[in-house]
Amino acid sequence: MNESVAQQAFFERDPNKSNLYYPTVHARGPWDPSTLHGRVISGLLAYEAETNHNTPQEIEDFQVSRVTVDMFRVPPMAPLMLGGEVVRTGRRIKVIDVHVTTEYPDRGWIEIARATVVMLRKTQNPKGTIWTTPKWDINAPDENLPMPSEINGRKPIKGHKPIWQTLEVTPGSPHQPIQSGTGGTIGRRRAWIREIHELIAGEITSPIVRVAQVADVANPFANSGTHGLVYINADVSLYLHRNPEGNWIGTETSYHDADNGTAVGTVTLYDKMGNIGSATVCGLAQVPI
Repeated sequence: MNESVAQQAFFERDPNKSNLYYPTVHARGPWDPSTLHGRVISGLLAYEAETNHNTPQEIEDFQVSRVTVDMFRVPPMAPLMLGGEVVRTGRRIKVIDVHVTTEYPDRGWIEIARATVVMLRKTQNPKGTIWTTPKWDINAPDENLPMPSEINGRKPIKGHKPIWQTLEVTPGSPHQPIQSGTGGTIGRRRAWIREIHELIAGEITSPIVRVAQVADVANPFANSGTHGLVYINADVSLYLHRNPEGNWIGTETSYHDADNGTAVGTVTLYDKMGNIGSATVCGLAQVPI
């Protein structure tokens, strides 16, 4: 998928307004068919920062080290307007604020999410040895593994079309397909994930945008349990020390706890070469108040 543009995408750009995007049916979220998935909002904000607020040389010289997305409202299935500004630029750091708004009937254009993107200049690691997370001992799936639609012709569950492919990893067993977000078991979740669609129609999705979308899986992976996913995340913070290589992103739950209806969950992220960073979310319990 990183060599050619996929036939399906989450958004189409307005031909007359370059910062206006129309969601497709593939961007639909799991909570309500009239709303968008959080992962496509994360991807769109990362796309705005990378594409419209950086030069090609800056993309080469700086590492996107943190993308923090704050989600203020459930995003509706409606046209989205993107914007942003560079709030700090220097020899070693660059910070970009980006936001997404949508028009509500009788209320006008309202901000539904924003992100802060921190970029650090690439240099050399200092001398010395520091403890680091052990490398994953699970090889990434084949880059040429057929997409789900090519494997079987089963209809989408509950009318939701699959928007990413997940292969669960369990000790001593081969990669197994799973239904993302399901409950029923307790334990550390480990899986490989790849996107099925491009973010923007007619454009190849960059590694940064792909991992920004996968980062949203921290909520269903870390905060799901025997009753399924009972927390909705209000944010996601992605930390990277390098860009991912290949289409598959490895995820492993590394933290979860909750009190008073607030949960925090973290997943460690990998690619076929090893560790790349982590993603953390805070979740709000979906119970009557």
